[in-house]
Amino acid sequence: MELSAIQKMTDDELVRLARVLKVPIASRTVKRSWLVEELSNTMEERKEKRADKPKKLPNPAVDIKGMSKRFGKTLAVDKLDLKVSPGEIVGLVGPNGAGKTTTLRVMTGIIKPNGGEVSVGGHDIQKSPIQAKDLIGYIPEKPTCYPSLTVREYLMFMGRIYDVPNEETLVRMSHYLDMFQLRVHLDDYIGTLSKGNLQRTLLVGIFVREPPFVLAFDEPIYGLDPRGAWSLKAHLHDLKKEGSAILVSTHILEVAERLCDRFVIMNDAKVVGRGTLKELLNESTRATNLEEVFLELTGGIPE
Repeated sequence: MELSAIQKMTDDELVRLARVLKVPIASRTVKRSWLVEELSNTMEERKEKRADKPKKLPNPAVDIKGMSKRFGKTLAVDKLDLKVSPGEIVGLVGPNGAGKTTTLRVMTGIIKPNGGEVSVGGHDIQKSPIQAKDLIGYIPEKPTCYPSLTVREYLMFMGRIYDVPNEETLVRMSHYLDMFQLRVHLDDYIGTLSKGNLQRTLLVGIFVREPPFVLAFDEPIYGLDPRGAWSLKAHLHDLKKEGSAILVSTHILEVAERLCDRFVIMNDAKVVGRGTLKELLNESTRATNLEEVFLELTGGIPE
């Protein structure tokens, strides 16, 4: 991606990248084509010196076995078994209170389960949380972030957190700022952003890393305008092809039907259905689409 992304960078971004790479600019005026070629070659040389090994997620990338979670007397998730393989998008669907958000929060290590096992990328989320979380990109249902940082500061911070070389952060950041129409807000404080632009910022913060990822997205489309939603869905399909493992919780069943390879349907803390849309429809006597499958398994299709 580097060469095409560098070619699309603004002049100011190219100069900033040249400073990071310590590419000398002896003249006050240089040809843009020369600078792009120099920066691209320098980045390629640095990559070769690092001899980075291509990442590959184990199969399954997410492995949840018999996971249960209680909040006081309330059972939020009951003995859940769930696997997500590299190269697939799994939809986690269910009514409010079914246990979807709790599942994602346990999977990402935010809260601890009361029982069962959860591993991400082959690492137990409780015993090896740093190694597991290094692979995870998480978007919560209600996105929050550091309000006193600018978008630029936050994205550079995310690159440092995940040990991404500064030059790669700059190139990838520029690419995704354009993808998610966020460039105009680059120097805005996060606390001033709308919900949609905050969600875009969190997405770009995940994508400054090199894929593949393990993604846990809770209602990722909600809050995005149609263009932002289209960009995200298209990029998730690209990430799937590159070997990422993606778990998406959503109420927007039309989106889930087009986006996901298979589904896990929850109701009252339990799994009530799972499989591809074709498999779920074959098991139903009345349903003709995912919405009707969902209704049938979570209380019946209204008359």
